Amino acid sequence: MPLFKKRDLPNPGRLEELKKEAQAVLSPDVFEGARFEFNKSFGQKFALLHNITMVPGMPGGYEFGANFGDDKLLLASRINMQGALTGRANWQPVDNILLRAQTQVQPEGGNTFKVDADYKGGDFSAGAYFFAGGLVGASYLQSLSEGLSLGVEGFYHLLNQKGGGAGALRYAWGHKGSSVLTAKAGTFGNGMLELAYQRKVTEKVALATELQYYHGQICQFGLGYEFKLRSAVFKGLISSDTTCSAVLEERISQGGGIGLTLSGMLNHKKKDYKFGIGLSLEGMGVGP
Repeated sequence: MPLFKKRDLPNPGRLEELKKEAQAVLSPDVFEGARFEFNKSFGQKFALLHNITMVPGMPGGYEFGANFGDDKLLLASRINMQGALTGRANWQPVDNILLRAQTQVQPEGGNTFKVDADYKGGDFSAGAYFFAGGLVGASYLQSLSEGLSLGVEGFYHLLNQKGGGAGALRYAWGHKGSSVLTAKAGTFGNGMLELAYQRKVTEKVALATELQYYHGQICQFGLGYEFKLRSAVFKGLISSDTTCSAVLEERISQGGGIGLTLSGMLNHKKKDYKFGIGLSLEGMGVGP
């Protein structure tokens, strides 16, 4: 049972997932060329991944991954032909605490490492993180009513001795939170503002929009949509830089073991075009 629950209010979730509903619509899986993924599960805890990519004008790529997980622990890793390795570990020692570690190792350097911890209270969530290189941060998100949550985030760089912070707001209303508005403003860079809105029109149709403003750097706007069909999901995104993206993901077999993905992106102003086709297979096995 969650601790410190003083009121009958919902948990607002982690602050880093403040705009997760909008991001789910505004992040179509756009890629170029051909992609083949094969996932094979060995029981309920262990799975292997093979990922082959072919991009025009570039050599083909191969990526191997392995995942192990249960109710408390998740271990996942991937490595490609260039020797780049990514790995992450999630451990939930008790229901209210989640510990995570992520790392990326590159043969040419530029390695990264991050650890963070999250605590899920009755009507609040708190978290802290550390990046290799000396960046530390913490966040807190509190529910004030059924739909309204307020949060704060702060960071400090141990080497540069510089810090900053941000305030956040999340407001959900409608049937089962069908509409979600989020805002975040702070001192990241020279000042930043992020606004996002997601509207679930029906069970199968969702719309989302987002505005990102970083003073002296970027200002961009996006409008996305999602349609859920009987066996497929269609997502689209129109950005303020005149980029239009669309992805269709369809489950071919009735059991859901075969998936087809069609991806497209075009920008007439920059004369940039990307088209991709992907096939994914999922299988169960007892041996290699």
